Amino acid sequence: MKSLITGLVLLMLGGCAGLSQSPPDAREALKGLAANAARGLLASPPWSAQDTPAITILLRPAEVAETLPITPAALNEALGRALLSNENAPHVLDWAPASMSARVDGQWLLQAELTADSPPLRLSDRTLQPYRLQFDLSQPGGEHWQWQASGALDPDALPRTTESP
Repeated sequence: MKSLITGLVLLMLGGCAGLSQSPPDAREALKGLAANAARGLLASPPWSAQDTPAITILLRPAEVAETLPITPAALNEALGRALLSNENAPHVLDWAPASMSARVDGQWLLQAELTADSPPLRLSDRTLQPYRLQFDLSQPGGEHWQWQASGALDPDALPRTTESP
């Protein structure tokens, strides 16, 4: 009986040890970066906030620093999902024509650029890569608006370039 109780206690303690929080996977890391960027962009857009549901954002292929283990397609997908997940989300298309000569009201081109120009920060348990994410929103013959944010990310928590988000 004593060994049965001891076994049950050890089993319960082992179960509690398994409840520790695991590090975020690659999708979560990229999702967090994109969600922060989408909140920042939609906090003060170049259009009137009440017009946001009528806005269409066309995503041009993102530009991503070669030193980061992420593809432009993965960044665009994460940004599109993050923008669409907001309560009063604009329409988002992960497509943009090669050129737009005529201005269409409510239609904006978004070019995202993710750079990592600073050297990595080496911590005791991981390495962080400083980054700068810049959005360039434009309308042909119309407004041109930029937004940017910077921070640091753990490259090991991002998807490898062969993965999709």
